[in-house]
Amino acid sequence: MAIRRREPRKDAGDGKTGQPAAPPPCSCCGGGLDASDPRFNITLPEPVATLDDAEYARQVTVANDAIVVAQDIGGFVRALLPIGLDDGRTTTIGVWVGVAPEVFAHVVTVGRGERDYDEMQFDGRLANPLDPWGDRVYGKPVSAGVDVPSRGRRRTPRLLASPDPLVTRILTERWPAADILTGTRAWALPYDPQAPRATHHH
Repeated sequence: MAIRRREPRKDAGDGKTGQPAAPPPCSCCGGGLDASDPRFNITLPEPVATLDDAEYARQVTVANDAIVVAQDIGGFVRALLPIGLDDGRTTTIGVWVGVAPEVFAHVVTVGRGERDYDEMQFDGRLANPLDPWGDRVYGKPVSAGVDVPSRGRRRTPRLLASPDPLVTRILTERWPAADILTGTRAWALPYDPQAPRATHHH
């Protein structure tokens, strides 16, 4: 797997950056993003994002949109965190889940197609703080997986459950959009439900 070139650390909307007035273009294709279906990715797991450049170059052996491996830190798997908003929308944030070595091996085996994709189910710990909850969610245990049956569709796993009461609330309750769509996510606040949907979905 390719090692992603380290980029300047990007904030996925923790309130510490300015609030853009318009949506940025999609990082994959340059298309427009849709405020009716706001989706965001956190670039790296927190333990990797906090490494300086020299340590990042020494530690990180794999970094792409699905997995990250750092020699002395461990393996991380991308999962989607759906958060219901009080205006009826759901925003989806791509977070990272730190997993044990045997769990990481299972994820890679399934990802390579050596096992049925319905077996893309795993437990781990949330590897990012996330505003407005900050460090209160960092390191909390979570369960993630694909919809079963996946019918052959290789979708990104989603966070499904957690024994932690706060994470359970995040997964099951609706939250004020202004509290969730902060920082670089704030472009999605001016949402007009009557506006035509953008043809591109990130």
